[in-house]
Amino acid sequence: MSHYLLVYGTLKRRSRHAMARRLAESALHVGGATIAGRLYNLGRFPGLKEPRSGIDWVQGDVYDLGANADHTLHEMDAYENAESPPPYERQLATVVLADGREMTVWVYWYRGAVSEEQFIAAGSYEDNCDPPSEPEA
Repeated sequence: MSHYLLVYGTLKRRSRHAMARRLAESALHVGGATIAGRLYNLGRFPGLKEPRSGIDWVQGDVYDLGANADHTLHEMDAYENAESPPPYERQLATVVLADGREMTVWVYWYRGAVSEEQFIAAGSYEDNCDPPSEPEA
């Protein structure tokens, strides 16, 4: 089972989000990576859907969860699926690291409905979409 996690939105390394800071403190940042998929702006956060063609790529950050993998993934599952029905499904997927290596990682696929107006063609959830800092829980 993989102990790597790809994040592509409010949990990316440069995010000011409280959960992103907690992830950065408990895991090792491996580097940037791309995954075949389509990214949608859902307002305060993005959603990753499977690609429609071979040209759809999304940029994210890979973290090595190490010995804390089970605990961190459990915490991420609760965070990503706080709503009912759960909007995200965690699955293993292949990403390509900046140096060209492929790696199997956990990723959260969005299972809700989206419209093409929400599609982020650049494949990156930009900082201007990032919500303001949240207080620590």
